[in-house]
Amino acid sequence: MSNGNRSKLARKRLLVVFLAVTIMPAMLAAWLAWRLLEQDFILMRERLREVRERRADEAVLSAVRALGIVAQQTRSLPSGAVGAPDHSLAYAVQPRLLPEAPAEVFAAGEFAEYRPAGSDEALAIYRKLTASPSAAIRAGAWLRLARTFRRLRRPDDAMQAYRHLREIDAAAAGGAPAPLAGQWAICRMHEEAGRTAELRKEGAQLRALLDAAASNLSRDVYELYAEDAARWSGKPRPVLNEALADAALSRPNGTGAGRFRGQFITWVKVDDRTLLLTEEQATRLLPTGPVRVRVAAVANKDETLRRAGDTGLPWTLAIALADPEKEQEPFAIRQRLLYALLGVMAAFGMGGCYLGWRLIRRELALAQMQSDLVAAVSHEFRTPLTSMRQVSAALSEGRVPDETRRQVYYEALARATERLHRMVEALLDFGKMESDAMLYRTESLDLAALVAGTAGDFSHEAAAKGFAVHTEIGQGEFQVKGDAEALRRALWNLLDNAMKYSGECRETWVSLSRNGREAFLRVIDNGIGIPDNEQREVFRKFFRGSASRHSRIPGSGIGLAMVNHIVRAHGGRVTLTSEPGKGSTFMIQLPTEE
Repeated sequence: MSNGNRSKLARKRLLVVFLAVTIMPAMLAAWLAWRLLEQDFILMRERLREVRERRADEAVLSAVRALGIVAQQTRSLPSGAVGAPDHSLAYAVQPRLLPEAPAEVFAAGEFAEYRPAGSDEALAIYRKLTASPSAAIRAGAWLRLARTFRRLRRPDDAMQAYRHLREIDAAAAGGAPAPLAGQWAICRMHEEAGRTAELRKEGAQLRALLDAAASNLSRDVYELYAEDAARWSGKPRPVLNEALADAALSRPNGTGAGRFRGQFITWVKVDDRTLLLTEEQATRLLPTGPVRVRVAAVANKDETLRRAGDTGLPWTLAIALADPEKEQEPFAIRQRLLYALLGVMAAFGMGGCYLGWRLIRRELALAQMQSDLVAAVSHEFRTPLTSMRQVSAALSEGRVPDETRRQVYYEALARATERLHRMVEALLDFGKMESDAMLYRTESLDLAALVAGTAGDFSHEAAAKGFAVHTEIGQGEFQVKGDAEALRRALWNLLDNAMKYSGECRETWVSLSRNGREAFLRVIDNGIGIPDNEQREVFRKFFRGSASRHSRIPGSGIGLAMVNHIVRAHGGRVTLTSEPGKGSTFMIQLPTEE
């Protein structure tokens, strides 16, 4: 198996291990947290149900007390009475019947009334009876007198007779109280004559008389007049009073509630007395406060049902909490704390996973870079060692025929030795820099002379490869405090990089200038350039750009890292300006001496 395949397999195994030690525990923790919240919701619902049941029992107890007070009030009614507080019944369950004259009293008049040409005789008989000391006979006489006048088409006389009938209070006529019978007949005559205004006025009076005579009316008599009174007066029928009367007439046993004429009526029976309550009055007996109570046969969601048969109340009650959010507040606080804790745990977990994954990726990248470094350094070392071995073999075997050629071989051997020495020194110095063991021997030095000398030395080596180095040094003094050898290595690394990445352009420029108290050393090339996304990484150890990997440009990935370390150690900084295809400019800024 190749090294590349082993590396890929190692990455896959590392990814599996990472998922196993991070994602799986995180999923388990999330599941446990969800189960905890679910259990808390169940506990909250159970707690609310218990609170609602307790409050329902308290509400029933309060309603029973209120109903007991009402029952006590019922005992103050007369024996056998039916009462409705603040309301009257439309008719009486046991009406007090008014006296009405027997039909025999009016037999002679009625015989004459229906005999041809006997109307005058009938009128005389009836007129005589209207003067009777008996109110019942007077009422019957005025009713029959008015009827005779109407048959004779004498409406004014009939109207007057009905008015006399209306004035008799203590008697009945035609099965109804005399005032009611007379007023109804007056309204009927106004309706037949089309007198609307008079009809509305007299109809209102009929309505008032009907209400006043309720204790003397049976249900049948009331129904006989109620619809006409409502139609003529323009006032609706008193449905609530009618419903109370219907409930009283039904004589329900015990205590209960029911609907009569669309109205919800409650009755409380104590001994032989009955107290009737309207829906509004019954509602006032129901408790308020922490609960919301309504009379219903079926409970809605979040309501508790208390049936009448179990509580002894007249109603089946549906009871709910008036403010369930208030009851949930302790649970809500705990849930918010749980959510906050889960959020913190999730944030830490995600952050830990992210940081762990970044660390793993960085370590993998570092391992890859180190592997690339070993390969690059091996290649870099192999080239001068191969050259040295060939030259040494030629010299030792005497295969160099003359002194001139021998001198060329000695020079090649010296260059290879020097190159190998620089590479070894670079690796050793980089190791010292990484361990913070690098010692710099600072002294006052002329940066212009150092730049000129380093550029000159590099140009000799570059010339052999067809490169030209152009040096431009500005006016003024360039005195700096620093380690000459370290600064020389930094400039040499920049020049070496410029030569390797110059592409088709075989020229490199070195310029030195000054601005105030800073010296600016620039190394410029017109080579392949560096992409924007790699410019922040080029000073990181072992980093090699995509262009160098694709073009197989040799290198170790530590040159620019060394440059950055050396410049920072001298109190300066190194910056990069580059554009792919147009070259790069590395600039070193160093403080100068006054």
